[in-house]
Amino acid sequence: MYVAVYHYRVNKEKTEQFVMLEKKAIEIYLEHGCLGVEIYRDAKDSGRWMEINRYRDLGHHNTVVSAVDKDPRIKPVFEEFMSLFDDEAGRPQKTSYYRML
Repeated sequence: MYVAVYHYRVNKEKTEQFVMLEKKAIEIYLEHGCLGVEIYRDAKDSGRWMEINRYRDLGHHNTVVSAVDKDPRIKPVFEEFMSLFDDEAGRPQKTSYYRML
């Protein structure tokens, strides 16, 4: 199992837009083979979010991401999504993990 974990900082007034865009993006990722996406909001800081995307392995991740990048529906979603972040500190931070056990 390979997971890509993203951390976001979203201003509270942009939460509804963030969730709407995440739903659109998740639909596209799942259509192209992503095994699952989970979105979490920090229990103590409602502006902090975490997204976990699951794949079989790194090769599967690369195949899915390549297909998503070629999908014409993702560009406007991504552009609007990135406009939600006011500064570099709030932009998505990605970490990848392999399941070992």
